[in-house]
Amino acid sequence: MSRRAKIVATLGPSSNSVEKIEELILAGVNVARINMSHGTHEGHTEVIHNIRQASKKTGYEVAILCDLQGPKIRVDKLPENLELKQDETWVIGPSHVQNDYPQYRDCFIPTIYKDLVHDAHVGARILFDDGLLEAQAVEKDGEVLKIKVIIGGVLKSNKGINLPDVKISAPSFTQKDREDLIFGLKQNVDYVALSFVRTAQDILEVKYLLHKLKKNVPIVSKIEKPEAIENIHEIIKVTDCVMIARGDMGVEVGNHLVPGIQKEIINHCNDRGVPVITATQMLESMTNNSRPTRAEANDVANAIWDGTDAVMLSGETASGDYPVEAVKMMDAIILEAEKKPKERPLLRYIDLGSISASLQVAASLVAEKTDARWVLSVTESGNSCLKMSRFRSQKRILGVTNSLKVIRKMCLYWGITPFYFEENEADLNAIHHQMIDVLKEKKLVYNGDKIVITHGDGKYFEQGTSNSLRVEIIKDIPREDFENKTGSKFQEAEIENGRIILDTSVCASCQNCVHVCPHEIWKTSDDKQKNTFIDLKRAHECTKDMECVESCPTGAIEILTSDL
Repeated sequence: MSRRAKIVATLGPSSNSVEKIEELILAGVNVARINMSHGTHEGHTEVIHNIRQASKKTGYEVAILCDLQGPKIRVDKLPENLELKQDETWVIGPSHVQNDYPQYRDCFIPTIYKDLVHDAHVGARILFDDGLLEAQAVEKDGEVLKIKVIIGGVLKSNKGINLPDVKISAPSFTQKDREDLIFGLKQNVDYVALSFVRTAQDILEVKYLLHKLKKNVPIVSKIEKPEAIENIHEIIKVTDCVMIARGDMGVEVGNHLVPGIQKEIINHCNDRGVPVITATQMLESMTNNSRPTRAEANDVANAIWDGTDAVMLSGETASGDYPVEAVKMMDAIILEAEKKPKERPLLRYIDLGSISASLQVAASLVAEKTDARWVLSVTESGNSCLKMSRFRSQKRILGVTNSLKVIRKMCLYWGITPFYFEENEADLNAIHHQMIDVLKEKKLVYNGDKIVITHGDGKYFEQGTSNSLRVEIIKDIPREDFENKTGSKFQEAEIENGRIILDTSVCASCQNCVHVCPHEIWKTSDDKQKNTFIDLKRAHECTKDMECVESCPTGAIEILTSDL
């Protein structure tokens, strides 16, 4: 996969079938999101089964993200829509007290959140339907709250309520969330998203529960409340991943502040090496249209340039008319944006913090300096690949593991292509060759290609510290489609009583021959590929000492002469 940033797609009525999920995976989806705010456990079980079936059929694993609802505050069911007009006074309160206030029968707005009146204060803003309607608290009357309409409109059942000026007393992790989490764990989901996170303690409480249940599932913290933005540094320290949930965030803090907050959060996550997902309304118009607006394309590209690890589609794929087209468009925008990558942080500004992290950065640098075709990061837990992802290498990285669980976890990591490898050997060298043989079979490498491999010093795929790095040069598999400018894979030069032959399909451009030849017969091209070639004007100076032949690691050079 040449694309580095990953795509998260929400599944729903438009995309729940095995056939449609197959199309989404082939279009580029890396993570499938299950929204626990909708549907039943029975329905979600079927969708998860469909995801696994589609993965098997396509041959590509995808991660499953179980997105918990959190303490969502909503309008309860209404007998009919309510029309709120500017400057009118209405009353809002818990549904169960509505019959206790008959005097407000014609102006009562029921809510499912029983502590709304307790939490709110006079002067607080109350926003309905993602901020389309706005009111202000003017007076408490027992268990209800009188509000004055600032921006009117039609209010429908189940619409969301936001209280941007109020500290909500409800926990971020509700009883429903607990039930949904346990369901997700039984279904072996790969990530769990915690909604309406406010403090680091919210995350630690869920991690403690996971520890008690003896489950190790990464937590995605959704940043959408003003309190979470204030506590972002502490949250990033304890979470496994961050999602910038721009929908509720825009309602709570104002849309004009969201772009700046997005950039700051992405920067903080990049600095700490924590994956970050940018979400909400990225290609919103594709819910009903086959093409996005130019502003939406620009939004996706800017998220990539900001440094996001993944971008997310919500209604576009869950309930839209063009779910597959939306993924394909997202893929195309990302690929184009990645042609102008974000400038990497200087090494001296990166707090690597461990031997393993230092080794992964070193591997990235070695791969770039030697123009390696692949980096193979052999991992048991995926942690070494996460550390390598942080450095934003422009080289292709395979996260090699024998665990399907880790394969799926790495589906969210920027720049990492998960690669399943079943270990059959005990000897490290034998495993190296076995991995390379698999790459050869899949036609991912050819003669002369260099591969950088990192691993621990013990048995492969065991928990530990990556502390070994080696470079392998591929032999015995010439490029079938490779020809140089002369139309042949061979370059030849006449010398006294013989000739020099260079097999360009095998040459690794290691420049050993350039360094050992005192007559400057071997040269390196000035282009990015740094290809090695014979200087035909100087070939006659060859002394036939065979040092260039002996220094060539791939056997690309031959000197044929009647003197020998």
